[in-house]
Amino acid sequence: MAFHIADVPRPMYAYVDSRYLYDFAADVIPEWRSCMIYGLSALPGRAWGLSVLLDDGAIYQHLPVHAFSLRSDYTADWEQHYHDLTELQVWSCYGNTFATHEYGALSEMSARVYLGNGKWEMGRYWFTAAPWDDCFSTTPDQHKHFNFMWLECGALASLPGNRLLFNDPSFTTNMPAWGSRPAYQVNTRYWFPEDREGIFDGTITEVSG
Repeated sequence: MAFHIADVPRPMYAYVDSRYLYDFAADVIPEWRSCMIYGLSALPGRAWGLSVLLDDGAIYQHLPVHAFSLRSDYTADWEQHYHDLTELQVWSCYGNTFATHEYGALSEMSARVYLGNGKWEMGRYWFTAAPWDDCFSTTPDQHKHFNFMWLECGALASLPGNRLLFNDPSFTTNMPAWGSRPAYQVNTRYWFPEDREGIFDGTITEVSG
């Protein structure tokens, strides 16, 4: 488990919007800069931060997901991205502590990605960041995993599982129509396996302990 910073399970080569590297200074010429994304950081109430190695050897920390693209031709409109941060990361970081993991069963699997307001795109799974040791993560209906997904358009998103429909052609043969999702409900229950009478099986007795 990590406190504040962690490795991404599998570093990725991508592009970063140069404006984020110069704090959006007025004289910066917007361009896509080559980078390798290698780290992740979390601050409560803020966007996930990604750490990169740039092609000039510099490193830069805590860049938000909407600063990145897998495509250098992602958009010609430098005044407004095709997707803004509120579409690509729905919830802020819960706290400082989290774990990162790439689930083998989902590795690079394609998925339908819901971005809100009726907007869907296709994407591919990269890895998952799972917060822990905070009041949200320990509350059943607030607990979420953040799944980092590369969208078909090139953008990077970090979204909870209820915004994703993974496509495994050999298994997910009951997919809903495009634009709809199963109506599953969020779990609100706390489950305590020891919360019952008669739990002891007689192994522990007055004689043995």
